[in-house]
Amino acid sequence: MRGQCRVDWPLAPRPGQKEVSERLSELLSSGFRVLFTAPTGWGKTLAALVALYSSRLLPTVWMVRSLTLGERVGEDAALLKLISVTLAGREKTCPLAEELGEGVHDYCRYFRYECPYNKPPLEVPLMSYEELMRLGAREGFCPYYAQDLVAERAEVIVQSYYRRVPRVARSFVVDEAHNLLMPREASYRISEMVKAVDEARRLGASERLVGALSAIIKYALIRDGPLDPKLFLDEGLEGELREIYLEALRARRGALRPLIKLVRAEAVYVEGERILTYEPRRILPFRPTLFISATLPEGADKLLQVDAEVRVPWSKRLKAHVVEHLTTKYGEFDSNMALGYKKLLLELAKDHERVVAFAASSRVARELTGVVDYYETRPPREWRGIALFRARGRFSEGVDLPADVAVMLGCPYLPPEVSSRLARAYKALGVQEPVKMALDVPMLITTLQCIGRAARSPGEKPLVVLADERYRKYVRELEPYLELS
Repeated sequence: MRGQCRVDWPLAPRPGQKEVSERLSELLSSGFRVLFTAPTGWGKTLAALVALYSSRLLPTVWMVRSLTLGERVGEDAALLKLISVTLAGREKTCPLAEELGEGVHDYCRYFRYECPYNKPPLEVPLMSYEELMRLGAREGFCPYYAQDLVAERAEVIVQSYYRRVPRVARSFVVDEAHNLLMPREASYRISEMVKAVDEARRLGASERLVGALSAIIKYALIRDGPLDPKLFLDEGLEGELREIYLEALRARRGALRPLIKLVRAEAVYVEGERILTYEPRRILPFRPTLFISATLPEGADKLLQVDAEVRVPWSKRLKAHVVEHLTTKYGEFDSNMALGYKKLLLELAKDHERVVAFAASSRVARELTGVVDYYETRPPREWRGIALFRARGRFSEGVDLPADVAVMLGCPYLPPEVSSRLARAYKALGVQEPVKMALDVPMLITTLQCIGRAARSPGEKPLVVLADERYRKYVRELEPYLELS
């Protein structure tokens, strides 16, 4: 076991916080992978930092979904007088990102040594990635790789899940670890795909390739649901598309990237004017690692392959009701069922000033927009009425939507074809319980995250309405967070 050092808490520890930190320190010092869950606002970040500091496990790489969360980590690190830095990915730091967009990753992979910025800086002071970008543009070096030199001088290194890990790390933290149990989802407008096909034609794609790509677009325009690009593209056409893509990257043109994502994706689904791509997450193999979350369903320990758990129970669970006569289950959600959901929303709005509702899918949302006051837009500060959002949409995580009632309009499962493909992929990756990982876990995490938008502080206690009979199957998983009736 590593030697321990005494830490003076910068703030008076909350009840149980010091004991939890000591337990985390003990487990991490043994090289364990540890799952740490506690309610929102409990002080998980500071407790984890104290544990890592006392265990002499710094520098640590603190992985986050969004770099804006790095500000909170940096503030708590400063309380302990620790030096923290935030490292950004290529799309935020590469001087060529504006030209290449998402294609910047493949450009760096295949043509890094042809890049005009491929030279090391003479000196890099301790600075933010924004300042480093300006310095790199002025002196002609790559700010992305120069961040590695900045990381060598920090004790807490904040970065996204997907950025490569600095070699100086002695421990790892995955914040909001529930995101690792969700597939990577990307969304492209069909119009983006049309532009990409036009670009492929300009770059000399064969008529057969252009015809196949155009057929994919036509299919997406007329039919919502699963889409398998391999039904349109044989191996020869896929190879031709990759070659044209690489030629375009070398010329610093990234417009073909959506087509490459479409072909590479494990699963593809068409929803309205958007094409959604899905890829399985890879569970990080590093040790010691601390996984942190406020909302992780039962069984997450097996899926994350952890050695130990430290759970702080929710002392005050939100009151919740399951509405059993409604469901968005495919084949049962028709005009009569949609009318039932409309009546539910209007009844709730009679008794409550602010109702936040999350539709299980765009298909459900389209049926209900006529009775809501706000749809897919943040309401003003002093709002009243019904605000409707899509589950797994841009407002379902990371934003505050205070309300009197939070309603789930159906169980937000992934489409069945997507879940099936992801389950096969997880099984191939050696994930335990691949079906649960692909089906139940994403639905439960999405539900808890949506509800959490209306209960971001301990003083906010909205009524929760789970409007789908299928939620009855998940009472055990939801009871740690909700007082179900």
